[in-house]
Amino acid sequence: MTRGKRAWWLLALITGVSLPVSGCSTGVAAKCKKAFAAAAMSVDGVASATWDCSEQFGGGWQRGDVVVEAADKAAAIVVMEAVVRAFAASPDIEGRWSTPQECKTRDRSIIVSAGDLGFRAVPTVKEVRERYGITPG
Repeated sequence: MTRGKRAWWLLALITGVSLPVSGCSTGVAAKCKKAFAAAAMSVDGVASATWDCSEQFGGGWQRGDVVVEAADKAAAIVVMEAVVRAFAASPDIEGRWSTPQECKTRDRSIIVSAGDLGFRAVPTVKEVRERYGITPG
């Protein structure tokens, strides 16, 4: 086989393998965005929730922007805890996915992080389920 034919077959093989994988990851990312936003918006006190998710080769990341309506930090903490519990209860959210780093008011005068809920770092949904004893469904 000539060098040109080998290059052609290699390109065809790579393209044939990578297209289905990326096609699947697009569906998972869309599921991620929809599931997180729906769970967050089901909580009283959430003004808006948007997500950006990426899935590639079995891994990825999740970034959420959750805006809450709260008069003080204590009220914002109550809303954020309800949000992470809603994520944990959702059967559409995978345990390996991460919760948002923070919730905030529109003007950012109040910002609540996972640390305010007693987590050392941003927890995965699995960690939230374990902490609160929540089984999705």
